[in-house]
Amino acid sequence: MKATTRSAISPRTLGSALVVSCAIAACSHHGTAAKQPPVAGTHADSLIVSVEEVRRIANHEGLTAHSHADLRHPPPADLTAPGPCRAAGISDLTFGAGWSEFRSAGYHGITDDLKPGGPAMIQTVSQAVAIYPDATTARGALGQLESALQACTALHDSNYDFTIDRPDAGTVRITDEGWSHLYRAKSSVLISVGVLGIEPADRIAATIMQTATDRVR
Repeated sequence: MKATTRSAISPRTLGSALVVSCAIAACSHHGTAAKQPPVAGTHADSLIVSVEEVRRIANHEGLTAHSHADLRHPPPADLTAPGPCRAAGISDLTFGAGWSEFRSAGYHGITDDLKPGGPAMIQTVSQAVAIYPDATTARGALGQLESALQACTALHDSNYDFTIDRPDAGTVRITDEGWSHLYRAKSSVLISVGVLGIEPADRIAATIMQTATDRVR
């Protein structure tokens, strides 16, 4: 039986914090990095699923790549978040120490399906890949992340309540209505995939994750 921890969530609070703020933090902290010349292709680059592939998987032609999410180092954690919750989403605390390569990417769109008087719902797909010296270190990083996420749910913070489970031995998943975020360790690699505002978020995230992990050799 899958171990599951459950709390309630508003997708516009936590979902935005986990997926969208990753790009915002990256933009503010690494604004100059995005203007630097492209780095030669690496193993981490090859594991990122392209925007064309994600459009097909999500059945969403409106997704576009955003340069501010294209990073070679994880963005800093949100220091206003409760301690263990700072590892949620994509940040320097998500992947811990010891990685040798990192790459992230983000694709965004805006939905036309609005409720009367309601704000536009941002649609986002985020990916990040960290490569470690060996499989033991990658699994250790995933285990440390899971512990932080479990501690976060135990705080019952209204902005960081979510369902956390392990769909399989190598994957940690946090979800709620309208969003899904997966973390998976395979070999010496830890991969993160988040989907917000595109349904079915869990299936889309799982398909992108499987596409990426199938490339790990």
